[in-house]
Amino acid sequence: MNKKKLHYPSTHTAIIFLSLIIFALTNLPDNLPDNLFILMNRNGHELDSINLVEHNLSTASFIQKITAKSDADSIIISNRIVDEVHPANLEKTVRELSSFHTRHTESEFIDDVAYWLTEKLQSVCGTDVYVQNFTYTPEKTNDDNDSDVNSNHRQRPFSYNLKNLVCEKPGSTNNTIIISAHYDSRMENINNNTARAPGADDNASGVSALLEVARILSNFSVYHSIIFVLFSGEEQGKLGSTHYADYIDKKDVDLDLLINLDMVGFSSQGSNDFLIEYDNGNVVQDNDRYSLVVASFIKGVASKYTNLNTILGVLGNSDYLPFEALGYTVIGFHDDGVTKNLNHHTMTDTPDILNYEYLTSTTKLVLATILNLDKLITSSNPDYAPLFLVKIQ
Repeated sequence: MNKKKLHYPSTHTAIIFLSLIIFALTNLPDNLPDNLFILMNRNGHELDSINLVEHNLSTASFIQKITAKSDADSIIISNRIVDEVHPANLEKTVRELSSFHTRHTESEFIDDVAYWLTEKLQSVCGTDVYVQNFTYTPEKTNDDNDSDVNSNHRQRPFSYNLKNLVCEKPGSTNNTIIISAHYDSRMENINNNTARAPGADDNASGVSALLEVARILSNFSVYHSIIFVLFSGEEQGKLGSTHYADYIDKKDVDLDLLINLDMVGFSSQGSNDFLIEYDNGNVVQDNDRYSLVVASFIKGVASKYTNLNTILGVLGNSDYLPFEALGYTVIGFHDDGVTKNLNHHTMTDTPDILNYEYLTSTTKLVLATILNLDKLITSSNPDYAPLFLVKIQ
């Protein structure tokens, strides 16, 4: 029997996680396990497990113990960088992407969508986009034999050529953060590949946030390598993310974290509630503690940079799952539209139902999270130079 490969944090990642713990302690949920925090040495191996009940440590002394083991750079990030998120850019992307009749993976429009997004992604990243092609062969369903149903469906071929769109912003290290979103859409009937399916919240909103963060980060040099990925085939069972997760696993990419953006623009009755999804069980259990620490850290970031009421919740059913199954640390950003947005998977999931102030806040949270997780070193744009301070120990 093959043993599941667990992706333990690298040296730099271990240092980051220790810093995250310090930040997260003031934003912990009530249901944390007592022995959540594991100190790591510089080779990524566990030094000792700190049981908060057993040692009866106060928050102050616990922070002091961790701080003594951490040599992370101290970074002060200006709100002015986060304020570079432009609501007009977000809305423009949502409206343009939703204007395609459908983005169903099996539709005649999906290649045009991929081509449009490739140009868009390249324009904001400033680097070449890698188009990862792969083949999808759907299982035959009863709908395929139903002439009445098929009259409203595009004829299904034996297989489809799908495309993941990948843009990498190289850092000064191979340690990597992935920001992902799926670009396909669907109606309630998953096999209906001809009906109008604008998919504004699901998931033009996530795509727009990813593109805006990529645009802003193009002005900076960063420590982490950051990979922006637009997945195809999420609605058919996380096809694109499964293919890409296998790809980076075989390449042995030093992936520290994946942040997946799936439905981030719908605000129910003006609510500012926003879900930060963390790993709790699923296929691999040993990566849970890192995911929860990062989620708690992000909750603290949200309180400093946005007016969102962030709620910690467990992972649902999106493109982070193939990565979690391989042992990587994953986080999901979600507006909980699956339960609150009655337009979900209907032709009324249009740009007009979104709250663009809310989408701006969620995009700011993505950007602020990356800025605070990363060692921000230099900016290629001199206008940004005074906006942040990096203190090298």
